[in-house]
Amino acid sequence: MKTLMDSTRGVSQFVQLNMDRFLVPLLIVAALYLAGMIFSYATVG
Repeated sequence: MKTLMDSTRGVSQFVQLNMDRFLVPLLIVAALYLAGMIFSYATVG
């Protein structure tokens, strides 16, 4: 049972690290996209 809990904890930590590696570039792209939208509205209006 202890081995099962340790492996489950390892898998969840691995998934959490991969999600972090996936979310950081996604957030950077989203921030740049939103900044572009805001600046394009500011220059047009």
